Amino acid sequence: MTEENKGTEKTSCTVKKRSIVRRIVKSVVVLIAVGALAFAVALFYNNVSLTTDKGFAKELDASLSQAQKWIEQHTDDILNKKNAALLTMLRECDDVKPTPIFNSIVHTFLDTPISHHTVCWKREVDPSWPVNEHGLSETIEKENIDEKWCLYAIAPDIAKITPDQMDLFNPHRWQFRQLTHQLWALVILRQNTEKKEGLDKLIEHLCGRLNGELLFDMALTDIYIQKVAFVLRAGFPDKIRRRWVERIIANQRSDGGWNDRWLCFSSGRRPVFDTPPSDQHATVQALMALYLVKYRYPEHFGLKQMKVEK
Repeated sequence: MTEENKGTEKTSCTVKKRSIVRRIVKSVVVLIAVGALAFAVALFYNNVSLTTDKGFAKELDASLSQAQKWIEQHTDDILNKKNAALLTMLRECDDVKPTPIFNSIVHTFLDTPISHHTVCWKREVDPSWPVNEHGLSETIEKENIDEKWCLYAIAPDIAKITPDQMDLFNPHRWQFRQLTHQLWALVILRQNTEKKEGLDKLIEHLCGRLNGELLFDMALTDIYIQKVAFVLRAGFPDKIRRRWVERIIANQRSDGGWNDRWLCFSSGRRPVFDTPPSDQHATVQALMALYLVKYRYPEHFGLKQMKVEK
């Protein structure tokens, strides 16, 4: 092979390599551009409402009507489960807008005897329910950290545990569902203590964290609903976008309830290949969120101001 041919071959190889590099670079750029576009579309879909005030009000009313029917049809299941947090949500909905079925469920639970070790949970549902120091201490000892927070919050004056021991006031440590449970307990504590120094600020900070998560949270699962409901319950409607409420309404199932599934994902981001039925946990949380939107913060969500009958 002549020197001229060798030079020509080297030049050809160099040109081919450069061509391959250019194609790779172009492919990477295209992939980045497509990814950025998909991300922008997802953000727009999750955060921007295109529904009129009138349309939103109509969808909200229809959703609430269906959800209330679901509660009526599953009253026995709710009472058998005896989930104090869910019963508290129904009681708080009834406080905002008196609703006979909610009132009936709550009072049936309170009038039904339960075990000595769990009777103090009635205090969560009814803040005036009597609890004793011994029973509370026994229950706190056997529960996990999330329940310890709540049990402390319902009777901080007699609880034999301190917030420092539970790291309850840590503004940054807790993540995922423990973050929303921390917020739940702190709101109860705010209702049951006169020592509010820093408590309001901490609650607002946690609501701000949840607001930041919701901005980028596409999967409308149980935890998405819980974040919206608990921030509203804490008193910060300004940290909840109407679009997030619209998405909750859109994810309501045909039976009037909600489940822990969006596309093929659950709250733990684990794939779910079947369609779980509506459950009381997601449904009662969604119901509370919608009740607060309509009856406590209507002006914030573009609804006409209305008087609530007491």
